[in-house]
Amino acid sequence: MEGMEYRKEFASYGKRITLLWGAFIVCLVFTATISMWLGSIVGDRVAFILVSSAVQNVCVFMLPAFLVAYFITAQPVSFLGLTSRVSWRQVLFVIGVVVLSMPALNYIVYLNEAIDLPDSPIEEWLRSTEAAARAVTDELMKADSAGMLVMTVLVAGVLTGLGEELFFRGAQQRIFMLRGINGHVAVWVTAIIFSLLHFQFYGFIPRMLLGAFFGYLAWKGGSLWLPIIAHALNNSLAVVFGGMSHQGVASMQWLNTCGVPSDGDFPFMALLSAVATAAFIVCGKKLLVGGAVVK
Repeated sequence: MEGMEYRKEFASYGKRITLLWGAFIVCLVFTATISMWLGSIVGDRVAFILVSSAVQNVCVFMLPAFLVAYFITAQPVSFLGLTSRVSWRQVLFVIGVVVLSMPALNYIVYLNEAIDLPDSPIEEWLRSTEAAARAVTDELMKADSAGMLVMTVLVAGVLTGLGEELFFRGAQQRIFMLRGINGHVAVWVTAIIFSLLHFQFYGFIPRMLLGAFFGYLAWKGGSLWLPIIAHALNNSLAVVFGGMSHQGVASMQWLNTCGVPSDGDFPFMALLSAVATAAFIVCGKKLLVGGAVVK
């Protein structure tokens, strides 16, 4: 970033990466310990999941990001890309891409889940981790009140979007780019790491694509608030659609599966969604580049 001064003690790429991931591992162990303690005092299962998720986002993702930014520069908030404002046009651009791409993304999710690996201990482990993650998600989707749905959106949607973007795009991708790594490489490598750390192989490809989208928003838009908004919106829509679908709202059930064709049908809606999204990005990308205003 122009005009930013970096501390000489952490000028090397190796020290920056070691600090980021060292803090991540320490905080992960700490969070696991805290979660075990929370499990013994929080009786309600959904409340426990929400509290544990909130602690994880703050401790595992936000804290290491701010810590590494603090040691790298005396301007940690600017380093993470949080001092740049975004315009309403940029926000509308982000919303447009998220909404237009939903059918295409649903189809990619369907294709990824349909991958059939040869029977092996690894395949069994992948399936079991996927089932465990889905079980947790299903429990969150069973919100039986508007208040619980709002809390789920705030934690699984907004807080998760903020925490993960601070770590992956604010810190990790920024460190890659300061190393002189090509921007496209930095975006895609970060997206791969982002998807891998969710430990869900049968959702790896769509999550990687989302991570790349968030990365380009941070890079080309010049502000971390753009990927935060996109990430929070994507997660929040999934929570709302999933929650209302569990309550039997037919329209929400359709939104969860739009783009996925019936057996043997051609995925017209998914293809149309992909084309419309690409056209929207090409036509609107000028709104993104150079659109952020530094305070």
